[in-house]
Formats: sequence, C-alpha cells, structure tokens
Amino acid sequence: MKQVYKLTAASVVISATVLGLTSTVFAWHPQGKITKTVQDVTTSSKVSSAADAGSALTVTPGDTLLYTVVVSNAADAAANHDNDMAKTIMTDTLPDGVELVSNPSERQITENIGTIVPGDSVTKQYEVKVTDQTDGDVITNKACFTGNSLANDNAQSGCATVVVKVHVPTPTPTPTPTPTPTPPELPNTGAGSVIVPVAAASVIGYALYLFAVKRRAAKN
Repeated sequence: MKQVYKLTAASVVISATVLGLTSTVFAWHPQGKITKTVQDVTTSSKVSSAADAGSALTVTPGDTLLYTVVVSNAADAAANHDNDMAKTIMTDTLPDGVELVSNPSERQITENIGTIVPGDSVTKQYEVKVTDQTDGDVITNKACFTGNSLANDNAQSGCATVVVKVHVPTPTPTPTPTPTPTPPELPNTGAGSVIVPVAAASVIGYALYLFAVKRRAAKN
C-alpha cells in the first residue's frame, strides 16, 4: 500500500511508507532579515533604529552620520545547504538631505553580498553628510535586500528604515561691545595756571596772613 502526503510551505517532515520502507523528507528554506541603524559621528550620539519622527535622532546640518545595515540568515543549519540564502543583494537609495561622504554624486548604494549561510550575517557601513538646511525636516533612509535559496525555490526580500530629524540652531547674536569710558576733561584755566583745592587755598591764605603780620611787627 502506498501513502501520499502533501508538502506544506513551511518546514515539514514527511513520512512515506513505500513497500514497507519508511523515508523522511525535509523541506528547508533560508530566512533572510535586515536591520538598519544610524549614529551621529560628529556628536558621538547613541545608535538609533528609530523609524518615526517622534523618536528620531536629532542631527544638525553638516553633521556626519554613520549608517549600518545588517543582512542575516536566521534559518536553522542544514547539511544539504537548503537553508543557505544565495544571490543576496543589498540596495540603499539615499534620500534628499544627505550625501555620501566618499562620493557625494552617488545616490544609490548596491552591495552584492552573495551567499549567507544559516546563522551568519553581513554588515555594511557608510558615512553620509547632512546637507538639509531646514529646521524640522525628517530624513527617511530605507535599505532593502533580495535573495533566494540555492535551488531558487524560496525568494527572500525585506527592508529596514531609520529616520533622523534636522535641527537648525538659532544663530547667537553678536554682543554690542561696551564703549570704554572717557575720563572727564579738566577746565582750561590758561597756561601756567594751577588748580588748587579749596581747603589747600585756605591754609595757604592763612599762612600768608601770618607772614604779613610778623613783618609789620618786625618793622615796628
């Protein structure tokens, strides 16, 4: 007696009894995944994976950002390599507001990763400069990957997005310099004149008076 079983899309074990013999058939497939993060190198910020403006990393025009993309294969290992993810390609089209540091004219990054075995991952990093000059702008950057099994029977794909929010600082006004005070000018009393304080003039006048009295007394 021959028993026939239908193979499901997931990993399934099929036991078929043919002529009294039992055989086990395994159907395995790769499990591709992608993650993306961003860090402000200029300010040594924390690494962010925020995908919305509410939790986005705040950046300033002119800052250098480091994007990190990780493509991995989360499938279980298989001796026949049916879980390998082959022909893996990662692409990243840069949005307006940033430019690649190594080549400002390049707008799309393409990485031919090749085959990723189960449990392994490939990391790609690149730096961009913030060129956006509008306060409050949100810059969304998305990286995607494609791949397949070695038998081309299980296509893989996925995308990961991170966002940053632009903050343009308000220029600090240049303070007005404090003028140096000018000392008051003394009144011009004529050449050779001497300004004598009032108290000193009184003392001098009294001394002259005593001198005159003594002279008169001496004459008498």
